[in-house]
Amino acid sequence: TQSTWGFKVKLLTPNSNGYFQTMIGLAPKENFKFSEGTNCNSCGWYLSCANGTLWSQDGDYRRKYLETGRLKTGQIIEVIYEKEKEKISYKIDGKDCGVAFENINKNKLDLFAAFDHTEKNESFQLI
Repeated sequence: TQSTWGFKVKLLTPNSNGYFQTMIGLAPKENFKFSEGTNCNSCGWYLSCANGTLWSQDGDYRRKYLETGRLKTGQIIEVIYEKEKEKISYKIDGKDCGVAFENINKNKLDLFAAFDHTEKNESFQLI
């Protein structure tokens, strides 16, 4: 497997309140709940589009990360996973936001692109 990989997402349609509550990150298949919308604090590592904070299975809960806060329609979020260094970082519209999570995935599980959300009618696109 590659030592560094990632993916990009473009935010398309916000919820009825006018913003995105989607969480974007990485998670192992093990323990991922496909229908509950609670993975952000129990399975994986995520960036909240609602306020730019970090959430994780390691106890991160609204940890400050993005100075800009809420993400908006049209923005592109890139998730970068450095497997050997056990780090996840993000880029927003090409701007490096720095390391978000360190010392992750101690069990060496395969990680996959993961999205967690509780609001209906939001949309985004993998690019």
